[in-house]
Amino acid sequence: MKPDWRILYAIAAAAVLTGLLLDVQPLYITAKALLMPTLLLYYVTLTKGYPSWRLYVVMALVFSWAGDVFLISGDGFIAGLAAFLIAHIFYIIVYQKTGAATGDLRTLDILKFAVYGAALVWLIYPGLDDLVIPVLIYALVLLGMAVWAHKRRGATSANSFKLVAAGATLFAFSDGLIAVNKFAYTIPAERILVMSIYMTAQYLIVQGLIQHTERT
Repeated sequence: MKPDWRILYAIAAAAVLTGLLLDVQPLYITAKALLMPTLLLYYVTLTKGYPSWRLYVVMALVFSWAGDVFLISGDGFIAGLAAFLIAHIFYIIVYQKTGAATGDLRTLDILKFAVYGAALVWLIYPGLDDLVIPVLIYALVLLGMAVWAHKRRGATSANSFKLVAAGATLFAFSDGLIAVNKFAYTIPAERILVMSIYMTAQYLIVQGLIQHTERT
């Protein structure tokens, strides 16, 4: 009987939150490092024989794992930023290959993320100092990832579109919370809130890509 990697992902996610709630750092660190590997195994076992874009999903999860590990330590912020930047680029490529090339991008999709991005930059800009350029580049790619997820509308199955769009939106929101907490205002229970949203976001994106079906 093959293991259900989705269940193991849920167990790892619960362990992450337990480690944060109880301030058990070894549990938190170990569980966080297991998140993306279990989600990757879940994806790979259900997508055998998929086209070449499958590799880009794998790379997005690998670099997300690297970002998770780097961000365990406060000293790894820049490395974590770079890893997640690459992960977002891979996700953009995946969205392009699974519907965004021919999908329908609505004005509201662009507008809501433009407003979100402008508000986020306005909040964090005074605290960026020497990190202005890398953080703004990251924000641009992050918002591009979220927008491109919405461009799959009409070119993939309805379930795939909704799941990926929701996951990408949550991903952008969780990263925004990290930025606000680091550069502007302290958010109560920030790590618990961010990890809850982030873990949900990654699962929704992967589940949506598993359910991708081309519309002809």
